[in-house]
Amino acid sequence: MQHSTIAQNVKSDFNPLLASSNFSELDNVLIIPKSQKQKFKKPQTGYEIKETYIQSKFDFGKALDKSISQEDKIITLVLDIFAIDDLNELDRENAEIIRNFLKYYPKNANKFKEFDGLTPLEIAKLNQTLKKPTLSARTIRGVIQKMSTFCSWCVNHGYINTNHFHKLETLPPKSDDIRLEFNDEQLSSIFRMSDYTSCNFKHNYYYWIPLLLRLTGARLNELCQLWCQDIQLIDNVWCIVIHEKYYGQRVKNVQSARIIPIHSALLERGFIEFVQSLNTERVFDELKLFNGYYSHNASKWFSRRRTKLGLGKGLDAHSFRHSCAAELKRNGVSTVLIEELLGHRHNSISLDLYGKKFQPNELLKVVNLIDDSHLSHIKAFHCQNVK
Repeated sequence: MQHSTIAQNVKSDFNPLLASSNFSELDNVLIIPKSQKQKFKKPQTGYEIKETYIQSKFDFGKALDKSISQEDKIITLVLDIFAIDDLNELDRENAEIIRNFLKYYPKNANKFKEFDGLTPLEIAKLNQTLKKPTLSARTIRGVIQKMSTFCSWCVNHGYINTNHFHKLETLPPKSDDIRLEFNDEQLSSIFRMSDYTSCNFKHNYYYWIPLLLRLTGARLNELCQLWCQDIQLIDNVWCIVIHEKYYGQRVKNVQSARIIPIHSALLERGFIEFVQSLNTERVFDELKLFNGYYSHNASKWFSRRRTKLGLGKGLDAHSFRHSCAAELKRNGVSTVLIEELLGHRHNSISLDLYGKKFQPNELLKVVNLIDDSHLSHIKAFHCQNVK
């Protein structure tokens, strides 16, 4: 009896959504789902499918506009290389050929007038003469990963049958294309750079950001986006709360939302007093949002300092995280604890979905294992000259 009532409702021309003027924009929308036999999908080119995919990223994705636009360019490049409208013509061999071709393609090709108006094949051939730097193994791996994500979406939406980029092997990054950890000598040079030796800081973050990077293992943007309310006393332990609760905040993934107990060396130098003295909502209000990140200017500043110190390729602000992870590992800290502190995935469904968070007191013991001897000469913040 219930089944027949439902059937009558489905066949009825009356729809309460369309009966209301509030839903007038749905007048031309078919509310009732179609059966498989009724569905007809017009053939589309790879570029048309890509446009639908990119729009879905804007509509439903968490990624920033800048990241989505970059993904759009990458997929467009691969489609240009493939040069066949029908994505169903793509097979594993084609995917491998595209991967192999990319190592001959110049990076930032759009910045060179010599390549204007040329096809990818023509650009690669011309670059054999021009010898512009080509795409790195890291970049090529990123291209293949993004194409695999796109093709998985295409499979799920019925555009193609197989994702031929799935688990497609790529070369590992070269040694000079990998972010490295800082050694003791490099850490000493960072904390004896001119800002610290002169005790003269143009902005608050000149003093605090290197210290925070060293003693938290947090990502640069996670620190630059902090609000004063993110510094909290939890179970009698002062902590930094990483989340995306306030305007402009973002975290990389679910695991990135976490609490980080504050190292004793930061407390000794007055970090809590500094935050409590602010009359702004954000801790580093001088850092403005740029392309979705508060870390833009801080990254450029540290890059200039890094160059002056003679720190080579692979050593940047992110190297503090590598240093932190490696140091804790050498101290015998379990991988699970390190991943919890750094906000990494555990690569375990049980731990990622159901794993209990460690208590602040447990994590504080781990945090205080990070060596602060490189900072021994740095005076408390209230003793410094900050403009």
